[in-house]
Amino acid sequence: MGKLIFESIESMSQSFSLMSMIPDTHAWVKDAKGKFVYANELLCQRFGIHSTQEIAGKTDFCLSPEKFAISYRDDDRRVLNGESISERLELMCGKDSRAEWFSTSKWPIENFSGRYIGSLGISRALESSERKETSHRALNAVMEYIKKNFDSPISIESLAKNNNMSVSALERRFRKYLQKTPGQYINQVRLNSALQQLLNTEKRIGTIALESGFSDHSHFTRAFSRYYGKSPRHVRSSV
Repeated sequence: MGKLIFESIESMSQSFSLMSMIPDTHAWVKDAKGKFVYANELLCQRFGIHSTQEIAGKTDFCLSPEKFAISYRDDDRRVLNGESISERLELMCGKDSRAEWFSTSKWPIENFSGRYIGSLGISRALESSERKETSHRALNAVMEYIKKNFDSPISIESLAKNNNMSVSALERRFRKYLQKTPGQYINQVRLNSALQQLLNTEKRIGTIALESGFSDHSHFTRAFSRYYGKSPRHVRSSV
């Protein structure tokens, strides 16, 4: 994205009101003090806010746990010094305190005098493509079975048999609707369960690994670090 130059932060937020139409994407504008000037409907819904007017004037400390808000504020300060942030992986909580991984980008906003007056941010959930494609309903029964039984061994053969299809047909449907294999989806569900437990319980990491369907601690740590880019221990220490 090129430079964002506007007469004022208010005129910039008006120009970007069409961001409400972008699917699966949170979008917002903040002023130089870190206060929201504009947020699209999806971001408001995430925090249980009923209108874009209601979020105006709030800061991240009004909406998120303190440790998350501090991280967001520090990023905003970098952006207000002219730095752009591209596709940074970060955790975001919603009104139910459930944390999810998002890919976030932020850009500084300048006025006509070259002074930084605010920032634009967009954020997309890593699992947004899954939510979008489940509207096809072609895999609902399979996905529900995996979500209920992920803590136990699941073979692709038995999964296909229980849903009256061949392994090749099952794999084709996953690739068509979710752009991943059944095995990758099972692994994703297990890792998401582990993430929630790391953030919301005091269970030992080894216990979380076993309860999430992983055979041992080292396998879990490798899979988690590869998927999220951070180790389980690092995520636990950030809470």
